[in-house]
Amino acid sequence: MLDPSQANALIYSTLCGFMLIGLWAGYNTKNKREFISGVRTQSDMSSSLLESYPQLALIPNAGILGLAAYAFATIAPVWAFGIFGPLIRRMCPDGFTLSEFIRRRYGWPIGVFSALVFIGFMFCFMIVELNTYGSILYTLQPNLGKSVQWVGPLVIAITTTIYTAYGGFKASLWTDNFNAVCVVVLIIISAAMIGTRLDIRHDLVESSGLLHPQKLGGELWYILPVSIVFAQMFNQGFWQRAFASKNNGSLYLSVCLASIPLFAICFVVGMAGPVAQWAGLQKPPTDEDDGSYALFYILATMPNWVTGIVIVLTGILSSSAYDTFQSAQISVIESDFFLGRVNIWWCRLILIALNVPCVVLAAISIDILQVFIVADLASLAIVPAVFLGLMPSFYFYSGFDVFVGGCGGFLTVFVFGTIFYHGDAKKGGALIGMPDGLYVDDYSVLGAFFAAPLGGIGFALGSCALRILACYLFSKATGRPFTALDKPEYNVGDYALPEDRPASFFGLHGSGNPEDGHHLEESHLKANEVEFRTPLHASGHRNLFGLRSRSAHDDDEHTSPDTKDDADLDHTMGGMDELDAASAPHTTKLDGVPDAAPDAPHTAGPDDARAVHAAPDATSHASGPQPASTHPSAGLAPPTTTLYAQ
Repeated sequence: MLDPSQANALIYSTLCGFMLIGLWAGYNTKNKREFISGVRTQSDMSSSLLESYPQLALIPNAGILGLAAYAFATIAPVWAFGIFGPLIRRMCPDGFTLSEFIRRRYGWPIGVFSALVFIGFMFCFMIVELNTYGSILYTLQPNLGKSVQWVGPLVIAITTTIYTAYGGFKASLWTDNFNAVCVVVLIIISAAMIGTRLDIRHDLVESSGLLHPQKLGGELWYILPVSIVFAQMFNQGFWQRAFASKNNGSLYLSVCLASIPLFAICFVVGMAGPVAQWAGLQKPPTDEDDGSYALFYILATMPNWVTGIVIVLTGILSSSAYDTFQSAQISVIESDFFLGRVNIWWCRLILIALNVPCVVLAAISIDILQVFIVADLASLAIVPAVFLGLMPSFYFYSGFDVFVGGCGGFLTVFVFGTIFYHGDAKKGGALIGMPDGLYVDDYSVLGAFFAAPLGGIGFALGSCALRILACYLFSKATGRPFTALDKPEYNVGDYALPEDRPASFFGLHGSGNPEDGHHLEESHLKANEVEFRTPLHASGHRNLFGLRSRSAHDDDEHTSPDTKDDADLDHTMGGMDELDAASAPHTTKLDGVPDAAPDAPHTAGPDDARAVHAAPDATSHASGPQPASTHPSAGLAPPTTTLYAQ
């Protein structure tokens, strides 16, 4: 154990030094797009390590089998982002958030609602990250007093907020480069110290039962992969990194290279729980000690220099993870909640305000795994209904159906719980909050994790069928044309303002964000650069020594998206072009929106707000804003793509 003065010096110098690194990275942020997204500017994606593996491995009914399931479940979202990311990028080539896809596919009301869900999920993850860091410091240095459990998180919140509010996503992505190095160093030190200094008692190995196959360990091979995959869909930090890859090939390569080492690292870190128990340093899990910090109980027995290195590395890891959530929060707030209609400084102030309750709640001792379990179940109820809209044949699927599906997922869990507990509605409702966690001897948790996605999809499809039936009966009764199954095709480049765009959700127009479809246009980038530029940011990209440098992004930022992406996805989309051609006779044509000549220059009328957003080679029709369509099955699509929206 270090002296308090030594420990404090290491803690605060590490966090302040990491803040300077983030500020340097943010100094090169050129415009608002780089601040909140970084679309197609990175060749790799990063991953972070969770802290709950030792806790899970210590559960007698889970053991090593459950730990292996948890490690596998950790790499499953990486593959999910590799699959769904290109599909979404084909429909939103210039997009950079999942909630942006939801907004542009289902209309801005559902998009704003999804943005609130994203903010809430990431807020929970921010609390967990700060709570974990404070608990680790107190475990390693109890001589600092319990005040370190809130002072440490407070300093992390302050330092990361400073450079994240200044540099945005680019600062966060650059600091992530330290994550992998820190994890590897921590693993090497821990393995060396454990191998040379710990005495494993073989009687405890056998009596613990952690090596025996258990029922819960088998159940976790379904529960954890499915729940974590859908829960990470709300982690906007991962979506930012998936969309920041230069092309699909780079994304696939990153997924392959990340999977094997990520599985190995997670499994090795989780083994700290059983090893600590076998060495007599960790008791079996109790309400007071759930085993979350078994690794740090081991490190606390090591020489002081090891403790010092661990303090530095955990500070870097926590800062990197926390700034990922902060940059994701500011991106969702600006682009998806306020729809790009407020000054970026208001979003920065909201980010600062969010940190206040995070620090306060982080000072309270919480069960980390329990927070993740509840978030996982909620995501299982919501996300499957959203992804139905990725199927081209579901062009008639609407935002209303998504909303009904999400509510239906929770309702199905309640119904299942009531039946499972023999008509006890109170226990059935409580099952949504997973009051007993995963450590149960019955099948209530497994049933809930089956009921949530099946119920969500079932209610969404049922809502879609009933809505189409209602439209059909209404058309028969009134003599109006039945259009609920017509497939609309729109070019978002022809629409800039909500009143110019087709109706998408109960007569509410378009995606709501005037920047949709223009993120990669040269004129849009220059306008954002003028709006964003401050004397505190560099006039160009600079290297580590402050000298201006020419990056790959400078060559690529004004070019169109990599055309190879379409070829990469032909097998995945099942021949989208052939499907479009086959259904062409049923395509709905908006009144008042004539076909644009391919090479015609854009001519703006005095009332045409779209001229501000048009690309240099944009096509156009007659000047003046187009009348809003009230077509019941209208939707919105990105440039040169077909978006199947209701």
